[in-house]
Amino acid sequence: MSPFIALLAAASPDVIATAAPAPAIVLAQEAAPIATQAAAPVANQGVTPYPASFFAEASPNSAMDMIARIPGFAFDDGDSVRGYGGAAGNVLIDGQRNASKSEGLEDALRRIQAKDVERIDIIRGGAPGIDMQGKTVIANVILKKDRGGSWLLAVANAIHQDGRTQPAMRFEGSAPVGPGTFNWSNLFYVGVNDGAGEGVQRAVDSTGAVTRTAWDETGTGHGYDLKVGWKSPLFGGRVAVNARYHPDLYEWSLNAFDNPRTSRLFVVKDREDQVDAEFGGSWEREFGKAKVEVTALQTGSEVEYSSRFDDGTDTGLFTENAERGESIARGTLRYTFSPNLIVEGGAEGAFNFLDASTAYAENGVPVVLPQANVRVEEERGEAFLTANWRLNPKLAIEGGLKVEASTISQSGATTLSKEFTYYKPRMIATWSPTEVDQVRVRIEREVGQLNFRDFASSISLSTGGTVTAGGADLEPSKTTVFEVAYERKFWKDGAVTVKLTHEEITDATDRIRVTDVSQCPLVAGIPDTSDLSCNFDAPGNIGDGKNDELEIALTLPLGKLGIPGGLLRSNLEWSQSEVTDPTTGETRRISGQSPFEWEVRFSQDLAKYKTQWGIDVFGNFEERYYRFDRTDQLELETWVTLYAEYKPYPDLAIRFEAHNLLGRDLTFSRQLYDAPRDTGSINFREVRPLDYPSFFYMRIRKTF
Repeated sequence: MSPFIALLAAASPDVIATAAPAPAIVLAQEAAPIATQAAAPVANQGVTPYPASFFAEASPNSAMDMIARIPGFAFDDGDSVRGYGGAAGNVLIDGQRNASKSEGLEDALRRIQAKDVERIDIIRGGAPGIDMQGKTVIANVILKKDRGGSWLLAVANAIHQDGRTQPAMRFEGSAPVGPGTFNWSNLFYVGVNDGAGEGVQRAVDSTGAVTRTAWDETGTGHGYDLKVGWKSPLFGGRVAVNARYHPDLYEWSLNAFDNPRTSRLFVVKDREDQVDAEFGGSWEREFGKAKVEVTALQTGSEVEYSSRFDDGTDTGLFTENAERGESIARGTLRYTFSPNLIVEGGAEGAFNFLDASTAYAENGVPVVLPQANVRVEEERGEAFLTANWRLNPKLAIEGGLKVEASTISQSGATTLSKEFTYYKPRMIATWSPTEVDQVRVRIEREVGQLNFRDFASSISLSTGGTVTAGGADLEPSKTTVFEVAYERKFWKDGAVTVKLTHEEITDATDRIRVTDVSQCPLVAGIPDTSDLSCNFDAPGNIGDGKNDELEIALTLPLGKLGIPGGLLRSNLEWSQSEVTDPTTGETRRISGQSPFEWEVRFSQDLAKYKTQWGIDVFGNFEERYYRFDRTDQLELETWVTLYAEYKPYPDLAIRFEAHNLLGRDLTFSRQLYDAPRDTGSINFREVRPLDYPSFFYMRIRKTF
């Protein structure tokens, strides 16, 4: 993640505290252990059902809580790949994927109350009528047919040591309307960015002089998130319609002082107003052995952003106005030749656009920015064919091919149009030699999703006016993925999974140097293109690369170890990548990749006391970012959360959480060069640790 990005409350509709990069606090959140009742696998179809009784002892609140308790299942909220089909997560609801693209899958699952879930099927290698969506494992949440209507009201607040609070309220429900069901969700929230705090900056210039500056920054936001949906029988099939409206305001301020704080050096104030909206729907119907699905979706957003700098002598103002949108239409035909052979084909069309305008002024005088005003459009079409074949009860194979054709055009500061054609084959094999062992292999060609915001310029006033130019000739990265995973179940509810991934990357996206010759100083009448004043950092393609990852996930029931109702879950991930630095020509890691990340979660269900409690530990990590004339580094210490939830009645839950018990530090550092890194030397070093103290959170949740 970028160390300078403000993690807004709007990142998730359930967020009421932005814990960057600790997990967001959500109104529907619950961490509880897996119940001890086992589910018997159905080996001949690769389906393991987990009935509602499997989760009863743990008293989950939502479908997401139930998903989190399934042994060996790693939840996937979705990918940032191109298109609607490839961006799906690995959970279906009544055999259908979440029709929304702006709402995360986790949020949709948290809006489903646990009492409305009949069972959850874990599908490995495919099953009749199920779209595996390119995943090796899928969870299918089966809802009760006679669940009727229900309401939920939750109120929460977080209290910080500096006196700030984060109140939030959620009111949602569902009710039968005619032959279908209408559902809604309203969320009001206040968010706090824990990537901001107090600290003392230590800087060393090229002469060796050491300076210290006191640093105090805060980031807060508030917003409203409204979602409505309707599902009903229609024309012999089922229709699902959804809409979302989500305005959000975020404000961030920084005050820097001399040490000790005798006078203010400078102040920076940022403000971002954003409104997101979405409307979409899907319809499906079975015709004997054939099943037709049609999906249409429209999203849009508007952003107004400003950043102001004032040191008492000089001022700076950066503004940005942006509009973006996406239109998608998709049709799929799935034919079941037999329970062991399913073929699916279809097509998808999409149109994306970004219209961005940026401006910068120093002391009221406009300053020219490269790629200041741009409009980017993408027209994309894709056809696909997939076959899922279960050769025998132990072996299933899925093979498929997607063919994509797209055109990306730019206008404004740069007029450019490029056409692309991509072939994206995929092969997945699932082998289950025993009922407790499984091996999964995946080989796939993926195409990355461009961030259209990278085409426009931006500036960071909090780091000395660092300008990032827009990328005028970006292409999506292409990756060939080789993945193998081994899963072993034990003790009925225990599981361990080891996954190894190797990626071969083409046109890797990172940071490059761009030169605006018109702004270069003249030397003997010739522009001096080596001068830093006319060189800018920009997103761009840097050639080929590779990435290797090793992930180990463990679900360990602790009952046999003398802790009844206890559960230990851990996830460890090592990453190693190689790309060629476009400035130095040397081999290095991909920018922003952490070498090692880990988390450990302990929970215990005390059924006698109607209480669940636990400790979550999110390990320390570091990330490094490379620019043509500087390097940035983010180091984060360990984050610890202690929680307990008391349910005096099945429809009432009271939850308490204590966050950041170790008072972890977040440290930013950077090294600035006097020329590009291949020829220059370091002339400025800066270390800025930020202290963010512990805070406390409480939630009351009532269902009707």
